[in-house]
Amino acid sequence: MADDTLKPRHVPTLRQRKLAIGANLFVQIVAAVALVVMVNWLAARHYMRFDWTKTRYYEIAEKTRRTLGALKEPVDVVVFIPSADESGLLTKVMEDVGNLLKEMQFFGKDKLNIEYVDPNRNMARARSLVQQYDISTADLSDELLPGIVIFISGGRHKYVKSRELVDLDTGYTAPPRVKAFKGEGVFLSAIQTVTEEKPPKVYFLTGHGEHDPNSPDQRDGYSTLNQYIKRDNITVERLNMMETQALPDDAGVIIVAGPRKELAPAELMALDDYLKKRGGRLLVMLDPHQTTGLETWLRNWGVQVDDDIALAKGGMLLGTELLIANAIGTEYAPHPITAKLADVNTSFPYARSVHRAKSASMPGADRPVVTELVKTPVSFWGETDPDLQHAKFETDKDIKGPLCLAVAVEGNKPSGVELGMAQSRMVLVGTSSFVNNANLSGGNLDFFMNSLNWLLKREQLLAVSPKLPEEFRLDMTPNQARGVYLLVIAGMPLAVALLGLAVWARRRK
Repeated sequence: MADDTLKPRHVPTLRQRKLAIGANLFVQIVAAVALVVMVNWLAARHYMRFDWTKTRYYEIAEKTRRTLGALKEPVDVVVFIPSADESGLLTKVMEDVGNLLKEMQFFGKDKLNIEYVDPNRNMARARSLVQQYDISTADLSDELLPGIVIFISGGRHKYVKSRELVDLDTGYTAPPRVKAFKGEGVFLSAIQTVTEEKPPKVYFLTGHGEHDPNSPDQRDGYSTLNQYIKRDNITVERLNMMETQALPDDAGVIIVAGPRKELAPAELMALDDYLKKRGGRLLVMLDPHQTTGLETWLRNWGVQVDDDIALAKGGMLLGTELLIANAIGTEYAPHPITAKLADVNTSFPYARSVHRAKSASMPGADRPVVTELVKTPVSFWGETDPDLQHAKFETDKDIKGPLCLAVAVEGNKPSGVELGMAQSRMVLVGTSSFVNNANLSGGNLDFFMNSLNWLLKREQLLAVSPKLPEEFRLDMTPNQARGVYLLVIAGMPLAVALLGLAVWARRRK
């Protein structure tokens, strides 16, 4: 038998070795690429996001996360904002909007679809959106922040203007700077508005000279307010109780906007039953020196309505002392209605004071909880003399400031009422002029809409606070600034030169 050990071993040629090395390298590259693809595929579907900023500027609230995670229908979001911006203000807002929508899309999974449309570049799509959603050109042509964001779901839509997303500081800064970004709360409100299965309905009471929600009149009309209410996916109707003889079953809120005639006893009784037996919601606005019958009725709900008008001294003109009849609200009680109005003034023209009554006819267990929402500065007083020609504060007749101009009332459930029924709620304001077409400003609109949403038990729309941009400032004296300049311009190059000389000298040795 031949000895196998004596056979010569096969030695691979140079070409064979190169092929083996190439094949091995190819397998390694394929394996590395497959590993990278697999890691990226897993990371794209199973990942976490972290906000490392000190103030958690990009982190959205837990309530927003739960709402987005519970979406049943897809929501389309169209960012209809131009990209051109000379001041840089719109660019900053767009950056915050983009970051917020990216975060919301993460928690909304596949339910949130986002489209960006620049009206300056995509004019055909812009015209289609304007016609389809009846967008006003005024909303798109704001001087500082043009554009809107549209939310669409299930045949319903709502749009918010770019100006509504921020609080601006327009004082001495040019251009204005963003004090607070309110996008999360505004977007959450819009999403919940378009995804509500059945929109709530509010009724404006008529038949006593109240404000007309459809009238464009500057002093007596509420048509602008009506548009804002409808944009929150709320249906608006008119109600004359003497015609219907009953309150509708679908009344989410009944609004009594500045009656000039007295309500009949039967109407007051119907409102009382609506609140007590049906857990109703009422928004009442009463004007000074008007007798409506509600003044006495409200005492049973723990509210005192004073027969006065809020005034303050406004200086002298040609020897005549001026009076201010536009009361300013600057102090707010802790309450969902006023939670986001801390740095916002509200104005209440021709207002009477309303406050918690010292005594109420209801027993203690059933007594409503009354919260005094808004108060004026101490400079305002309640003038009780209807003749304002020579009005001045008189200690024995008038009401000393600060004055309360609005209260919120929440009733307790009386015994014998079914447990599933909601608690009654009411908001009373001492003027109806603060939301007419002439006076509907930012703070007034926020207060009214917050009140309406609280009455409708839509507290989730009030729960997200604005984000405050974090600013870093380095204040230095002239000497300190000069020292930093010398250190950077001369000190650092000199240090590098000395280090080089030291290395050169050491090598020479």
